[in-house]
Amino acid sequence: MTEYGEDLGYLVASSISRRLLYALSSGRQTPTTLSKLLKISLSNISMKLKELEKRGLVHCINPGRRKGKIYIITEKGKFLLDNLPHSYKVENNSTYEGENERLQSGKENKVKI
Repeated sequence: MTEYGEDLGYLVASSISRRLLYALSSGRQTPTTLSKLLKISLSNISMKLKELEKRGLVHCINPGRRKGKIYIITEKGKFLLDNLPHSYKVENNSTYEGENERLQSGKENKVKI
């Protein structure tokens, strides 16, 4: 766990990154879908996805595309999401209750391949 300390600290400090990882934990998503689901600007989503990919927490499965990129959470991303301090876990934070319900109910627009 100590080898992931820097990335864990990054997630603790970045609520948007936590929300992105949580959304990706329910399945593959495009930046546009994530932007609509999380109600965050597409430019902010794209910037955070690049940072998360650089840290090895998400992976773009079709990096050659200019539009319609599809992202998935990596094993490292899942591990860090599961090991966040209790007060930072999305499912335990009332700020994200509506988001959590949408993701769990299957009403989100998962990208199917």
